[in-house]
Amino acid sequence: MKSDTDCLVVLLPGLWMPAWIMIPLQRRLARDGFSTARFGYASMRADLTANAERLARFVEAAGCERIHLVGHSLGGIVALHATAVHALRAVHRVVMLGSPYCDSHAARELARSDIGRRMLGRTVPEWLDATRPTIPASVEVGVIAGTVEFGLGRLVVRGLPRPHDGVVSVAETMVGGMKASTQVPVSHSQMVVSQTVARLVSCFLLQGDFESRADTRAVESVV
Repeated sequence: MKSDTDCLVVLLPGLWMPAWIMIPLQRRLARDGFSTARFGYASMRADLTANAERLARFVEAAGCERIHLVGHSLGGIVALHATAVHALRAVHRVVMLGSPYCDSHAARELARSDIGRRMLGRTVPEWLDATRPTIPASVEVGVIAGTVEFGLGRLVVRGLPRPHDGVVSVAETMVGGMKASTQVPVSHSQMVVSQTVARLVSCFLLQGDFESRADTRAVESVV
């Protein structure tokens, strides 16, 4: 029987971010024995439907029997949306890092101005207006939320519900039917370079929970 490290882990960046931003997390997962790949997408130019379709084709072209998806912020939303809408049978686990699945107070505040709407691009607005898809029963979802209040969301919008990571509130990351969730003392941008987050991701990919192989009480520097 194959272990979970025999599968492929696909990493997706968040809004505005290139795929290489996921390299630190990718390297740490590789050290744990995972085969990894990065998936970049046009978060500004393309809408959610188009990006989900591209990810679905990427997953199917990989030809792997078992795939895990790890997405930071908007990347987690694209990952889960593609998995649900396109019924990606190869996908077994999805880890969402600070992904505003329920809603995004910061995005809705930005959308009040012309400049803010341009900053959001096309993917985020479609997600905010979309009906949340039903997560396939065969897919295990893990949610990691940050609690260090440092980030663009705090600087440009008011009233971000606490606790939050500077961009996304903990409440906004919750996913109905998720397998597990945890909170980490990191900011939104810090998630992709945090060693604690990397250990938690590896733990969930291996066993479907966050209860070992990581000490979430460790305090990390804010970036």
